[in-house]
Amino acid sequence: MNTIDLQIQTTASDGKHTPREVVAMAQDEKLETIAITDHDTVSGVEEGVRAGEEFGVRVIPGIEISVEERGAHILGYGIDCKNEALLAELEKSKQGRIEGARKMVENLKNAGFVVEWEDVVREATGAVVARPHLARAVLNRIENKEKLGKISTSHDFIQKYLTDDNPNYVRRTHIAAKDAITLIREAGGVAIWSHPAIHFYPVRSKSSLATITPYDDRTSDGVEGDYAELEEFLRQLIDWEIEGLEVFNPSHSEDDVEFIESLAAKYKLLRTAGSDFHEKGDHAPDARGLHSARAVGDYDTYGFSTEDIISNLDSAMAQHALPRGG
Repeated sequence: MNTIDLQIQTTASDGKHTPREVVAMAQDEKLETIAITDHDTVSGVEEGVRAGEEFGVRVIPGIEISVEERGAHILGYGIDCKNEALLAELEKSKQGRIEGARKMVENLKNAGFVVEWEDVVREATGAVVARPHLARAVLNRIENKEKLGKISTSHDFIQKYLTDDNPNYVRRTHIAAKDAITLIREAGGVAIWSHPAIHFYPVRSKSSLATITPYDDRTSDGVEGDYAELEEFLRQLIDWEIEGLEVFNPSHSEDDVEFIESLAAKYKLLRTAGSDFHEKGDHAPDARGLHSARAVGDYDTYGFSTEDIISNLDSAMAQHALPRGG
């Protein structure tokens, strides 16, 4: 049973459950330490920390920042959520998300769905606008029932209509990875590369997945070069002072975990583990046959130990902690 979950999204961004609700879920799952890591916002952290005190679950202040390179995400742990530079950058990101979401509403309407911007705003309820809000806005309009067919969850709708390579999706400009890492560090936090493997796989059919060889048998050619590219990008992030890798995540296969474990050891990086939880329930598998987290703490370690993750992260956070009033 997992006792930590260092990547959880809430209603502050694209999660379906409030910070207090996810902390209560963490208690139910017997988790000892979690982190609230909403996309490009820290607005849910304070509620999460208070709930942690109520439910006896340690809550680490966190964030997940979307960056320009490779569509990657950078996690920040132990950040000062009132840091002025951080908040200013997050406000810029929020406005960019709104602009992109408005364009996606128009694209979905052109694709035959009945949806209005007001529907999305109602779903977001003041949070950072994200794809699940668009998905729920479409799902909650009875006029779309026939066109949706068997699609009944926001996860499944996104997989079919709002993935990065779908024509309905509108890509926005993000902060550079180097700047995101600097922002986290200057806010007193520790920067970790979130779910590293997911952006290094081309779209494949389920039948082709069976032919993928383990990482240690791969070459630098074609499809088998994905891990080589991942390591190359990691070296760049290390130059920009990334401090760790999220090794355990539902988006990672056993081969992924084994390879990323080896990278953490090779480059002497911190390891973390997170479910990337958004909402409870069953979710259809992605193109690689892997499921999103069905509950907080839902990720596979494939037999690897997570015992030293929190102690090592604590040491790093203590080193970066800003002085009081800093």
